Amino acid sequence: MSCFRVLTLWLAILFVLSSMISSSVSYAATLVTAEVASRLLMNPTRSSPAVVVSLNQGHIPAQTSGVISEMRAKVGDTFNQGEILARVDCIDNNAKLTIEHAQFSQAKTQLLLNKRELVRGEELVKAKNIGEAELDRLLSAVTTAESLLKVQQALLDMAKLNVERCSIKAPFDGVVTQRIASVGEMISYGKPVIEMVEVNDLEVSAKIANSDESSFNGASAYLFDVGSTQYQVALRTILPVIQSNEKSREARFVFTDNKAIPGSTGRLRWQSEMSYLPAHLLLKRDGKRGYFIVEQLGDKNSAKFIAVSSAEEGRPLAFNMTPNTRIITEGRHGLNDGDEIEVTKQIKISHGDKS
Repeated sequence: MSCFRVLTLWLAILFVLSSMISSSVSYAATLVTAEVASRLLMNPTRSSPAVVVSLNQGHIPAQTSGVISEMRAKVGDTFNQGEILARVDCIDNNAKLTIEHAQFSQAKTQLLLNKRELVRGEELVKAKNIGEAELDRLLSAVTTAESLLKVQQALLDMAKLNVERCSIKAPFDGVVTQRIASVGEMISYGKPVIEMVEVNDLEVSAKIANSDESSFNGASAYLFDVGSTQYQVALRTILPVIQSNEKSREARFVFTDNKAIPGSTGRLRWQSEMSYLPAHLLLKRDGKRGYFIVEQLGDKNSAKFIAVSSAEEGRPLAFNMTPNTRIITEGRHGLNDGDEIEVTKQIKISHGDKS
């Protein structure tokens, strides 16, 4: 009888141990919460500081020496290309032009004379009144006179150009931002007289951080915000040079409609076409950054770590999987790749629901 009781006691103990083991096995999986990616995905808006720059801006120099006799340009005045900004006293240049005119006329007369002598010489050679040597001399005189006339023509053209340069003209459509010289001032060749900024040929310059390049390249539209005003801009080019001190590349944009004024500063904004997960889902495992998803293996679920090479702390995570992928949102901090998990919550949405 005592043996039966002992056997019964042992069976009871074995039953309890078996229940405990079974219970521990059933709860060995880590409890997590998961949501389908489509409920978490977003297309974040990125921005970068930007400024409006004029393609033509600088000092307009004098192209001849002399005393400034007239200054038409005032700060804030707008001039079209070719309009006169200022004048330089042109007495000396006009005198040189007169001299070159006279010397050109002289050279032209000399050439006509030498040509007539050559014609007469050819007739005398036929009549054998002069020799071939004399004819060669007359031909050489014509060639020399032609060369001198060409030289004098160039000097005359230069003298005319110097007279034209007495009028300092606007090289482009722009606005005067500074008067550097004044009436009565003696100015030398190449000295700046006026500062101008072109107001029509404008671009927006923005610095694109290396970490934003993927979203920037994938964007389909760009906006330039100046205060409360938005301007539509189109990408013209992005420089193939990284500025090491800023870890960024310069991008240039052109206005597609209205234009901001030169020097305006603001923010260039774009929305990424690529889908991203919220930044708080970022985890680090084995030196890599990424997030966990639910991987179903038969009748069990396990945690799978998805590494994202471009991931950075505090920034959304690039996502390139299907929208129905289950993302582990809670209970993820203690997980490792391949851990068995039990999903306690999974929010499903119907096809096309974007709420």
